[in-house]
Amino acid sequence: MAELVPNGDEQKSRAGGYSLDRRVALVTGAAGGLGKAIVRELRERGADVHGADVAGEDVYHADLATPSGNRDMISHVLASAGRLDILILNAGCQFVAPIDQYPDTEWERLRGVMLDGPFFAIKAAWSTLTKSPAGRVVVTASTASFLGSSGKAAYTAAKHGVLGLVRVAALEGAPHGLTVNAVAPGWMDTGMMRDQLEVQAASMGVSTDEVVARFRAAQPAKRFVDVREVAATIGFLVSPDASGVNGVCVPITS
Repeated sequence: MAELVPNGDEQKSRAGGYSLDRRVALVTGAAGGLGKAIVRELRERGADVHGADVAGEDVYHADLATPSGNRDMISHVLASAGRLDILILNAGCQFVAPIDQYPDTEWERLRGVMLDGPFFAIKAAWSTLTKSPAGRVVVTASTASFLGSSGKAAYTAAKHGVLGLVRVAALEGAPHGLTVNAVAPGWMDTGMMRDQLEVQAASMGVSTDEVVARFRAAQPAKRFVDVREVAATIGFLVSPDASGVNGVCVPITS
């Protein structure tokens, strides 16, 4: 296994910025629209990228809401690659309903995937990440990490909570050179967004096309965030250039 070159000796890559050659990365939620873009971005920068998801092709299948699922995922990458330098916690899900009608099982599912899961993953990967000379963790938060949104009690609570986890992990990882950050995308035209259109339309009393139009209009530039924009921001946060960026959440809105 090739030894990781210290930050100062890195060479520029064709993708722009510094190369991620000889770094091992793990991306959760890798089978989704944003996950695929993140995998592509990191591979273009030269990283050895491993994907995990609950389903999909060319990914490691794991229940990312459980301690055992996250431990098995990390063990799988370590057995395959020998180490882990970059951990991207991107798995997400959605369910929309008023609080008084919100199923307990959905509350537990969303909290498990988007708050419990990142904690279990960071815990399982901690020893190997803190040994890497370029350890990086990035969590996909959301603009819902800062605001409330009707019908999204579990999603909003999980996205608020994960920022607290990021800040604690950043403090504890800093003495080891490990950085832990988050990105907070606005509305993206992904499968998860499309899956909630009918429920949102029924709640608003409008067509699904009108829901899409309202989502788009809510963005500052009146367009959806491109998944490639989010992936590029993550590419920066895991690069040597971002070694001094720690414990922050970067909003990505268009």
